[in-house]
Amino acid sequence: MKKLKWNLLASFLILAFAAGCAASYSEGVNAQGEKVYLGSVPIQKSEAYQTYLSSKHTAVDKQRYLFQRLRAADDLQFFHNGSWYSALDAYRGGMWLMREKYKAGQDTREFIKKYVERSEDTGQLHLAKYPDGSLQVGSYILFNELDLLEATAKKDLKE
Repeated sequence: MKKLKWNLLASFLILAFAAGCAASYSEGVNAQGEKVYLGSVPIQKSEAYQTYLSSKHTAVDKQRYLFQRLRAADDLQFFHNGSWYSALDAYRGGMWLMREKYKAGQDTREFIKKYVERSEDTGQLHLAKYPDGSLQVGSYILFNELDLLEATAKKDLKE
């Protein structure tokens, strides 16, 4: 009987610990269902957007925009391989990733899906933590940023 109680208690503690460790991650939207971004919107006055406007609008230019937005996201923390990093560290890691993994002509969304969504080493999701404590899957934020960039540039370049 004593062994049964111990086994039940141990099982309960393991389940409670596992439940506490399992965080819920949002996929690019906040609690109100609105898309989230690395920085403030609208983006027209951002350095990243101004740099993009003066570029040739290639896949590399889109990635440069994303990494500039990442570098400016001082109020966010970024999770990679079990550790949290600052925006500057995440930016440096992202630039390294571009130099090492990007193939000429590769689609930006394909690149994000293949290399940014999960760690190649651990398979863990790359996450962003917002000041309110919410956790977002990093690739979804980048897809939101790309959608915003493309829609804004399309509108602004028509005018």
